[in-house]
Formats: sequence, structure tokens, C-alpha cells
Amino acid sequence: MSLVVTPETTAFLERFRVALPHAQLLAGTEGIGLYALAHHMAETAGQIIAIIRPIAKTKAGVPSIATEAIRDLYETARSRQLKASFIIIDDADSMTLSAQNALLKLLEEPNRSTHFILTTHQPEKLLPTIRSRVQRFTVPRVDEITSRRLTKSLGITDEKLRAQILYIASGLPAEISRLSADKRYFDELAARAGQARRFIEGTTYDRLVIIQTFKEDRVGALAFIRILLLILERLFMRTPTRDVAKLIQSLIEAAEAIQTNGNIRLQLSAVMV
Repeated sequence: MSLVVTPETTAFLERFRVALPHAQLLAGTEGIGLYALAHHMAETAGQIIAIIRPIAKTKAGVPSIATEAIRDLYETARSRQLKASFIIIDDADSMTLSAQNALLKLLEEPNRSTHFILTTHQPEKLLPTIRSRVQRFTVPRVDEITSRRLTKSLGITDEKLRAQILYIASGLPAEISRLSADKRYFDELAARAGQARRFIEGTTYDRLVIIQTFKEDRVGALAFIRILLLILERLFMRTPTRDVAKLIQSLIEAAEAIQTNGNIRLQLSAVMV
């Protein structure tokens, strides 16, 4: 399937092919399709020699990229290649601090034939020294018309289903595609979207009941916050208000605290204040 991107992203891809940077950072909203874009960029400009993605150490754990995964790249990254070669680090913000420091050593010793493409939904979580050594492009959402065209091209003819998918993921091609292809995933996100709507529009009691369901489910709580942010970001794009901006920031802070083993109920309850 071809990439679904904005004219701005198309122009960026042209610039990238003409002058390959040593390290490129792709930032954007989760579901925009950063990994697919990185893969496309690497394949059209050369060859992929390594892909690093976060791994959860336990079933209930939050996925991360360990130091060892980055150190394992040292020999590969420093080897001379006959053509442009790419290392993709997906969800680079999930690297531990020591992993980021290990990556920094590679970025400080550039190899002409080896290039890095990092993706992130939270660029501020990367070390300033890493951000200063990469060229950054923030991938914009596609517009509503393009989102609707994509659902049509994916064979979604049921108007109710289309409306549900667009409510959750309008502007996010990768998320629209996944929701269309994976019914189980759609059902899970649709349920979370219903919870998110009740959390936004419901009473204090409604919110407390929802928070209680995540008291021991760290991964579920983070997934719930992700849906909340998707909905609120769309709302803010249409009607920017100080209250919505404040709620978005509170949710981002809550997610960061929960990822680092903060108390789930305490962090979600603080969002209500």
C-alpha cells in the first residue's frame, strides 16, 4: 500500500533523497505512520541493515529499548557499506538513559555510508545532545478529506463504522489502516474511546469509576491516555481553548509518571483536579 501523506511530507521526502543526513528524526502523533515512513525512506534511498524496536521485559511491562540493543549496533554502524545503509530506531524515546548515551557515541562518530532514522512521538524525552545531532521533521496529520478517502480505499462502506474509525483516528493513516484491518484491535479501541468520552464528558463519579479499572493495569492506563490525547488533540485543533490545552498537558505528564512506575490511580486522579 502506498504512503498516505501531506504535500509537506512529500516535499520533505524529496529533500531527504537529494541530501541524506547522517541522522534523521521523524516526530509525530502516534498512529501517523512514522515507522512505515522511516521504512519507505530507507528502502528508497538505500538498504536497511538494522531495525531496533522497544521490547517489554514482562507481559505487563512497558516496552523499552535497552542499552545492549544499541551497543549491539556498534560493529554494524561502523562497517563500511557499498551503498547508503540505514539503521531504524523506532520509538526512540523509549530508550533508557544509558541506551541514549550509547547511541550518542555512534552519532558522534559518523560513518559516511551509514545513516540513522529515529522515530518518536515524544521528542522531548530524547537527550538534548541527541536532538542537536539529528535533523528533525514533524510529520503532519493528513486532512479530513484524505482520511475519508483512505477509509473508502480500504473498503469501508458502512457509514457507522467509518464514523467510528474517523472519530478515533482521523488524520492518522497508519491507525486508520490498522483499525480497518484488525477487528479485535478496533473493538478494544472503540471500547477505550467510549471510556475516554465518558471521562471527558461525564461526572466526577464516572471518572473515578474509570480510573478504578486501571489501578493495576499500567499498559492499559497508558493506552487509555493515548486515546484521550488523540480525541483531545482533535478537539483542540478545531476549537483551541486553555482548558483543553491544560488537560492535554496534564495527561502527558500523567503518562510520563505512569511509565516510570508512578501510582496509576494517583496520576489519573490528578488529571481531574
